[in-house]
Amino acid sequence: DDKIKNTNNDSDDDDDSDSDLDDSDDDEFLKQFRNQRLAQLQLQSITTTTPTIGITTTTTTNNTPPTYGSLATLTPDEYVDLIDTLHPQTHLIVHLYESTITACRMLHSTLEKVAQCMPHAKFIEVRALDANPKLDTICLPAVLIYRGGELVHNLVRFTEELPKNGSGGGYGVEDVREVLERLGVVE
Repeated sequence: DDKIKNTNNDSDDDDDSDSDLDDSDDDEFLKQFRNQRLAQLQLQSITTTTPTIGITTTTTTNNTPPTYGSLATLTPDEYVDLIDTLHPQTHLIVHLYESTITACRMLHSTLEKVAQCMPHAKFIEVRALDANPKLDTICLPAVLIYRGGELVHNLVRFTEELPKNGSGGGYGVEDVREVLERLGVVE
């Protein structure tokens, strides 16, 4: 009966073909929208910006830590906020410094290079007297290491930890990496 009904009524055929065109247009629109949204979500999961400190990091959709690759200078407030917002698997290496201390300037220069070699660790520096105006600068440069929001190492006079420093020579990227690796900050 339906076959006869459709054959006998030409206007129903026109309505069905119009309906098929509308469905086709809807399907194409939904497909295009879905693809755009998927691309948008993928991009959003790859690049995120920490709103309080404006640091761009690259993350992956699995459980691997984000990558950084640079040394950032933060205020004490930004530093405190960062401790609580970092990926739990990321080591946060904090250089407490004063620019008037030669050892701090040397460590700053070295940490810039180390940060590039260890992109899954977040390297920052904070001016020590901004963080604690009563701090005795004899303890500088100091390096604090956090993981999962917890302080795991507090290294005062960090340059004394470096293997080549005791022999009267300078130190380099490999020396700092060696100390960090010995403390469990491993790539």
